[in-house]
Amino acid sequence: MGTHVAFTIGFDFPLEKGFLAYIQTHGYLQLMGWVGLFIMGMSFVILSRIAHFSPIREFYIKFIYILMVSGLMIRFIAHSLLPYLTGVWYLIMGISIIISSILVLLAIIIYILFLLSIVFHISPTIGTPNRDIRYFLIMNIFGWFVYGLASVVLLSVMVNNSQIFISRSINLFFVDFFIHFTIFPICIAIGLRAIPLFLRLDKVNWNVKRFSIIYLIIIAIYFILKALNLFSDDIILINETYLLAIIKDIIIVWFILKLNILFRDYKLSNRISKNTVSSQKGKVRDFFPDYGEFGHFEWLIQSAFVWLSIGLFLDILLHVGLIQKIQIDIGVDGIRHIWFSGFTSLLIMGMAIRMIPGMTGTRKLKHPSRVIWLVGIVNLSVLCRTIYLVIPESILLSIPSIGIIALRLFGLSGILFMFGLLIFYYLMDSILKPYPYYPYGSTTTAKN
Repeated sequence: MGTHVAFTIGFDFPLEKGFLAYIQTHGYLQLMGWVGLFIMGMSFVILSRIAHFSPIREFYIKFIYILMVSGLMIRFIAHSLLPYLTGVWYLIMGISIIISSILVLLAIIIYILFLLSIVFHISPTIGTPNRDIRYFLIMNIFGWFVYGLASVVLLSVMVNNSQIFISRSINLFFVDFFIHFTIFPICIAIGLRAIPLFLRLDKVNWNVKRFSIIYLIIIAIYFILKALNLFSDDIILINETYLLAIIKDIIIVWFILKLNILFRDYKLSNRISKNTVSSQKGKVRDFFPDYGEFGHFEWLIQSAFVWLSIGLFLDILLHVGLIQKIQIDIGVDGIRHIWFSGFTSLLIMGMAIRMIPGMTGTRKLKHPSRVIWLVGIVNLSVLCRTIYLVIPESILLSIPSIGIIALRLFGLSGILFMFGLLIFYYLMDSILKPYPYYPYGSTTTAKN
């Protein structure tokens, strides 16, 4: 759907009456399907191990999967047809859309029960300030529930009013809410534990608990003010809202710098590598604790944080301009795409390539040298998707033909990303074969 929408805009095809419905359905499928299912699947394994907690029973995992996939498929089919229907057929598709959101909400509630069990039973050793990610998990829980419940309510209102899409401003408010309360916190929480290990970065020696509380307070106040301005007729503390947006961006920038993923200490990594004894698998890669069996997965992760940094810089610049009443003309949709397509998608791919082989028992990729194909095509796709959206229109119009070129690249971005997904599937296919299920702590291991 995203490819269709981007191609339609990029090559000046007429926008049909279902255009906004397609955009919102595409966004929902991306958040709940692409990102949501990945977060859920990885959480069941990673968080159980971090907390030294017995994993959720396989029955509940399958039940969540069935609810999520069923809900997403019904939403895709029903909302794609809705703009072209009237009368009883509109009512049937409309009710189907509501049911789809309820199915997803039920899956979210079961998943939240798992997260709550992790929060309440987390090991005391994890409760130390530099390892305590519980507040990020609490934010994650809140983000999931609010977005899932809001989807049910807003879609019910939409169908009741015989409309074909949700109010754009309200929909984007809850999309941003999910990004800041669920996507960013879980990426930070998992990143704090896994990324330093996989990329041989310095250990986290700063107060994670304090950082998470500060982040929670800032974004809570920020979204309260945004909600007041969205749902009321009066503009309330608008400059303070912009200032809080800048502060929450600076907080995330501080996290990136403390993680040191963009400016890593290669001397330290090299010193550790030299002390690592080679085994029958081969020589350990310079600066990394693996033998190259996952390809250059770190390029995906580092690219993700580069795009996150770019998005944060543009968001800060945008809000500084809003406070100073300066027309900067940076597209908010472009920043949102940088955070989602650039940061989240690349991080998903990088972490999946590094972590899933160990979870399935395959231990390595079949074609690790081809990870570089994925790095190139997905980064090119993100560049094509966002360059038209974030570059001010005045600049695009000042250079002959540059605006048309940027628009055409935007139209091709979805096709490029689809190629990236095909490469990702090609790389992952051999390691996603069914293997016996072994709970955490079991003495039995999957065959290599």
